[in-house]
Amino acid sequence: MRPSLATAVLPPRTRSHNAPNVAVGGREHLSAPRRRSPHLRHTLSPENLRTLAERGGAAVDTASVVSSPIGLPRANSDTDLVTSQSRSSLTASTLEYTLNRGQNLVISWDIKEEVDATDWIGLYHIDETSPSNVWDCKNRGVNGTQKGQIVWRLEPGPYFMEPETKICFKYYHGVSGALRATTPCITVKNPAVLVSFSLKSYLRATGLKKGMFFNPDPYLKMSIHPGKRSVFPVFSHHGQERRSAIIANTTNPVWHGEKYTFVALMTDILYIEVKDKFAKSRPIIKRFLGQLTIPVQRLIEKIPG
Repeated sequence: MRPSLATAVLPPRTRSHNAPNVAVGGREHLSAPRRRSPHLRHTLSPENLRTLAERGGAAVDTASVVSSPIGLPRANSDTDLVTSQSRSSLTASTLEYTLNRGQNLVISWDIKEEVDATDWIGLYHIDETSPSNVWDCKNRGVNGTQKGQIVWRLEPGPYFMEPETKICFKYYHGVSGALRATTPCITVKNPAVLVSFSLKSYLRATGLKKGMFFNPDPYLKMSIHPGKRSVFPVFSHHGQERRSAIIANTTNPVWHGEKYTFVALMTDILYIEVKDKFAKSRPIIKRFLGQLTIPVQRLIEKIPG
């Protein structure tokens, strides 16, 4: 009898009830769109710079904030680059500006790097290194071109309390805070500021007119007066006088070793008269012997610092 072939019947494969769910879940995971966090746009405006400086507290210097990752990277407007064509530039229409003269200061830029509508230009003292210590600022406008200009009117204020103040303008990228360009030094003159100055120089007069019988006894009478083209009214310091010593019996007097101190505006003039001392012992036909008018600004420029 032939042996029968036994057919081994294997038990049915146990199916996991979770397998379909796993497979479906995997497909859903692959097909589901990846969520991305929305792009946040940050700008480094003057207000934000001041806030960063205030958060740092007294112990944190603003320079350390600037040097942080959100600080101000160097731009290619630095002077250590090879060609001038690759540098951004910021220029002013004049390097000398006088307040109360109706002047308009035009600031022009030519930026080689990326620009943004949030870019801004700041007014700084020439020695200022912290971007947050800005005196005044203007937005360059929504126009996104690399070249443009803006009119800047400077007004008398707390920043211009000296006869002359050195300033500059700086162009900053609004998004990264990068310094793009800086203007050359600009001198702002304020003629409405009273200045004190002293005359110690050598003064002399030659060929003075003599009297009928006697040589004159000349002296100097010096006074401060408003300039002819001055837009300012007469102030209390106008009319102040100083007198020199009398040089007896000469038509060529010399005054030296004397010091005369005045307070004046830069627009004032110094009026110098040469007069003859009145003496009852001899007749004087005319006491006036000569005069000289000198602008105060020219005097101060000539006085050594």
